[in-house]
Amino acid sequence: MSGVNLDFTEVFKHVPAPCLVLDVQMRIVTATDTYLEDVGRTLDELKGMYVFDAFPESPERVAMFGAAFQRALDGEKNTLVEVPFAIPTENPDGTMGLRDVWWTCTHKPLPSPDGQIRHMIQKAQDVTKQVKAEQLKNAVAAELQHRVGNILGLVSVIARRTANTADDLKDFLKRFEGRIQALARTHSYLTGNNWDRMTIESILSRQLADHFTVDSGQIDMTGAEIQLNADEAQILTLAVHELTTNSLKYGALKTADGRLAIAWNKVGSSGFNLEWREGGITVTEIPDRTGFGSMILDQIVPNQLQAEAVREFGSESFVYRLSVPKRALPG
Repeated sequence: MSGVNLDFTEVFKHVPAPCLVLDVQMRIVTATDTYLEDVGRTLDELKGMYVFDAFPESPERVAMFGAAFQRALDGEKNTLVEVPFAIPTENPDGTMGLRDVWWTCTHKPLPSPDGQIRHMIQKAQDVTKQVKAEQLKNAVAAELQHRVGNILGLVSVIARRTANTADDLKDFLKRFEGRIQALARTHSYLTGNNWDRMTIESILSRQLADHFTVDSGQIDMTGAEIQLNADEAQILTLAVHELTTNSLKYGALKTADGRLAIAWNKVGSSGFNLEWREGGITVTEIPDRTGFGSMILDQIVPNQLQAEAVREFGSESFVYRLSVPKRALPG
């Protein structure tokens, strides 16, 4: 077998793993091409630098990695699992910044031929994608648990309150089913890219679509694009369902002569106003305000949204106004 003379410095350079070599002063001796690609630097930039000058970090993180490096230089192999460390990066505007990267790092002593340990090697595996995927999974699971809890709470309240005002079981089932279906329509939309938010226009369109097309001429909707989070969307859905149900029974959507105008606009940095105005109707008496539907419009919805709600009845009109002065914007 013919002998082959290998340049082990060159071999190390091409090792398909992100590896960094430090001396006893924790200065950078060399690194593999894979490591340099991961950190976006060249060996000429890094060689001879104190590692924490090359990659400055918070005192806590420097202490953690420094201790691990020293243990390797003292002869002890060790591993740090899924730990964050910021690396310099160029921002879109050309300035330099930092971005957090999660690493699983193994540190091993490198004995010299005389047995003395003068260097250590770090294998630094970038596990950022895995860590962020786990964080997202945990966040989604927590949000779903929160959302399901809220929905079940709403269903419980709806069931109890509807039962208190229903004439009989048949009446209860009709009212209860309508309210639950309204929540279900919104919940079914809060999936995929919409899982944590929904626009006011989407809520209105979906709740009114079962009865009339928005472009039929009887319904006019105008407003800015305002995103609501999942909880806000579910609460507003209850209000829109009650308003739609009442309009079909007594108001603008009962006959072809009625007109419904819905408008909403932004208020301040995060709030909004919404107005539901019905015209072309005949109001002979003001509806009873003690039912659960009235409680939804006058108490539950404004309390949940930290808003103010007003209902106004004229001889030929009905107006519901909801004013939300301030709220936490969806992330």
